[in-house]
Amino acid sequence: MSRKRCTAVVLAAGTGSRMQSGVAKQFMELGGRPLIWYALHAVEESSVVDDCVLVTGAEDISYVQKEIVEKYGFRKVAAVVAGGAERYDSVYLALRFIADGGLTVPNRDGYVFIHDGARPFLTEEILRRCYDEVRVCRACVAAMLVKDTVKVADHDGFAVRTPDRSTLWQIQTPQVFETRLITEAYEKMMARQKAAGVRITDDAMAVETFTDVPVKLVRGSYENIKVTTPEDMAAAEAFLKDRSDGRREAAKVFLLCGKICSGKSTYAEKLRSEHHAVLLSVDEIMLAVFGLYAGEKHDEYTERIQRYLFEKSVEIIKSGHSVILDWGFWTGQKRAAARAYYQSRHIACEFHYIDVDDAIWKEQIERRNRMVAAGETEAYLIDDNLAAKFAGLFEPPADDEIDVRVRR
Repeated sequence: MSRKRCTAVVLAAGTGSRMQSGVAKQFMELGGRPLIWYALHAVEESSVVDDCVLVTGAEDISYVQKEIVEKYGFRKVAAVVAGGAERYDSVYLALRFIADGGLTVPNRDGYVFIHDGARPFLTEEILRRCYDEVRVCRACVAAMLVKDTVKVADHDGFAVRTPDRSTLWQIQTPQVFETRLITEAYEKMMARQKAAGVRITDDAMAVETFTDVPVKLVRGSYENIKVTTPEDMAAAEAFLKDRSDGRREAAKVFLLCGKICSGKSTYAEKLRSEHHAVLLSVDEIMLAVFGLYAGEKHDEYTERIQRYLFEKSVEIIKSGHSVILDWGFWTGQKRAAARAYYQSRHIACEFHYIDVDDAIWKEQIERRNRMVAAGETEAYLIDDNLAAKFAGLFEPPADDEIDVRVRR
């Protein structure tokens, strides 16, 4: 399945009246940068999002283009457009811009990620989880289970009901939809707004009200707060300090895809150093236990070790440490099964494909064989027949199977 285009709509048209400041909240400084910078930076660095429509006040377009987009080099911001009086007006204007072909690369059949620019702690993990779900469900929103007991009150302020907390979710952004679906919902909503004064409070409600497509709730983050009041800004500053101190990098799983002798081990060491991750390697265990020859049960033992390392990786992730799985993931079936395994456990994962040129691959095999012959490394020789067998068994991944391509 070919990958569909993903466009972010980042909303920065609010006045920020509750911030008790003469500066609109999206332009207030957080950690020495405008608040809006953080959401745009997450979009810019994302492997999920292709481009972005930034919505701001009509009077701020020139300032935003020069002092935000150009100053910080946000190349994915394809357009800065004027918003409306209400949030839903701003979303509708952005959707009309996309539907009318305003983007350089059209996105009428892809996905739209609608995000509040005042939520500075958008992460790649949240974007990836939403992308994985929208491809299946057509509509999803980032959300978190509420922590506190919630009461339903009457008009006089007396509690009349206590709903089951396990069924209550705090809705966040991004809210992600098929482009045609959310555009259709907003067209119907805007028509009804004029006729009957329908009040819609978020994008998901538009889909829930004006289509028959259910909206899936996807795990966001308790740090994914919307900065609305001075107290929110204080909390954001605390979160940002924790991140700068290196205590808040979200744990994830890196899955290395590539042929034998493609350079996965070298790349794995680089990832381990950058992310302080735990490296789990089937080959290391096989060599430690069986040496060079595991006999006729080699494949059976390999499968067992892989299953064990999948389970162990979940345990490590829950302790707050990232994990690298280094064993090639040679087939599309194994790659799909691995992604499904982590999705079902709400764990972020990334496939990194070590894409090695054939000539370089042969050079690396020859170098390995020389090291084996000289006793400099413990591994088995790869002759021409074995290399041909490995090449035939490996299924190069399609673009939508991988998150990061590393060319060698």
